[in-house]
Parts: sequence; C-alpha cells; structure tokens
Amino acid sequence: MEHQAKKYKVLVVDDEEVNVELISVLLETDYHVIPAYSGKEALEKIAKEEPDIVLLDIMMPEMSGYEVCEKIKQQDVTRFTPVVIVTALSELKDKVKAIEAGADDFLTKPVNTIELITRVKSLLKSKYFHDQLIKSKEKIEAQNEFKTIMANLLPLMIESIPPDKKTEVIKEMSKRVEEVISKKYIYDSPLDMPRAAHLSCYIMNLLGGNFSEEIVDGKGCTVKNLVCPWGEPGSINPMLCMLTKSIFSRVGVRVDRNVNVDIKKTIAGGDGFCLIEVYKGEY
Repeated sequence: MEHQAKKYKVLVVDDEEVNVELISVLLETDYHVIPAYSGKEALEKIAKEEPDIVLLDIMMPEMSGYEVCEKIKQQDVTRFTPVVIVTALSELKDKVKAIEAGADDFLTKPVNTIELITRVKSLLKSKYFHDQLIKSKEKIEAQNEFKTIMANLLPLMIESIPPDKKTEVIKEMSKRVEEVISKKYIYDSPLDMPRAAHLSCYIMNLLGGNFSEEIVDGKGCTVKNLVCPWGEPGSINPMLCMLTKSIFSRVGVRVDRNVNVDIKKTIAGGDGFCLIEVYKGEY
C-alpha cells in the first residue's frame, strides 16, 4: 500500500538528548527521524519539516509538552498530525491532561520497543487514510466548482458568442478555472518546467482527469492523459480540449512567458488518450 511505501517523518522532542537518541535508534530504519530538544525548536521543526507524527516529552523547560501539543492542535495545517506524549509521568491526571491538550496517545518511559513501534505504525496508518479522504473531498469540491463555472459560461459560448469570439471565451473559462483551483488548493507557484508540468497535471486531475508527466526536463515536458475531465468518450465537445490547452498555458507562463502548448492526440478526437507537449519557445 502507498502508506507503507512512503518513509514518514517522525519528530522526536525531548530536552534530554539521550532520550531522543534512544527513540531515534528504534525508529530510524523505517522512518525519517527529526530531533528537537525544546518546545520552541519543536514548533520551528514542525513548520519547516512538516512531520507526519510527533513524539513529545512533557517535562521540558520554558515550554511544556502540553503547551506544544495545544499549539499543534490549534493550527489548521497541523491539527490532524498525530501527537504521542512520551513521558516518565504515569499518574491518571497526567494522561487526562495530555488528552485535554489534544494528544492522540500516551506512552510511559521507559518506552517498550514493541509498544512504541506499534503505536507509531497504527497512528500513521490512520493519518494516511484521513489524508486520502481529504484528497477525495478536495477533488469532488473542485469538480463541483468547475461544473458551476461551466454551467454559467457554456450556454453563453454555444448560444450567444459569435464564432470569432469563442477563443476569447475559452481563455476566460480557463482563467476562472485556474483561479478557483489555485486559490483553494495551490500555495506555491512553479519555479521550473517540471514543477509547472506537475502542477498542471494536478489541476486537471482535480477536475476528473488522469494526467501524468511522461517526459520532463528543464525546457519542457510531454503529458499523457487517460481520462477526459470534460465528459465521456463520444460525447465530448472537442472545443473543450482548448480549455485543457489554455490551463496548461496559464500555468506554464508562470515559468516562461514564451511557453508553447501543443495537443498531439485527444480522447475527443478518437485517439484513446490525450498527448500534450509543453515547452519553452526556444525548445
């Protein structure tokens, strides 16, 4: 499964270096372990490294583990990151306080190796399925938003727009689609052609396609698509392929204003798949 193939990041937080080293030795074979030795450093590492799970000591100077856990759970981007309290405290009141701070689990020092590995694996598995659910939700929302845009603009294009204005309408549609997707799901602009290709495929896949980069280098890329986002084979208006082209162009110009997009094959044209080439002007 995908969640087993990925090497997850585990942030281990403890003001005692020996404790961090001990847990690191137990986990480093299967996970990428990130050490932190204070609450402040932990929060900095969380913002920078985006760990998949946090193993957190309670008794630390300046900022306790309870405080760190509360801050993690208060942030939208980290509230679903699993936090395991790992502490020498074992009283019921300590466990209750950890749960009230938002902790997902509680381990008592000295940590049992099998219990540690089992808890980490279980929480990461739960996080994987949660992340997959969020991705599915985003895809459905993106498709619904696009359908709303199409419902508003497509009648105008078909019934009211003169033939010589259709290209202009396509450009406006692509602009609105990309703006909606970018505003809600995309946070960083692409810095080079490979990232532009990946971002374009991501947008089109949110809309229901199955786009993937086939050949990519610093100057251009070839993209293949197996599922048309605009409809079922045999009922697709070929004009909507121009919308695909326009979206790739809008993303590409963020990297190079002279970007070119050529559609070589299309599902709408009966080829069975789409083949798109994106390249800089001098490529």
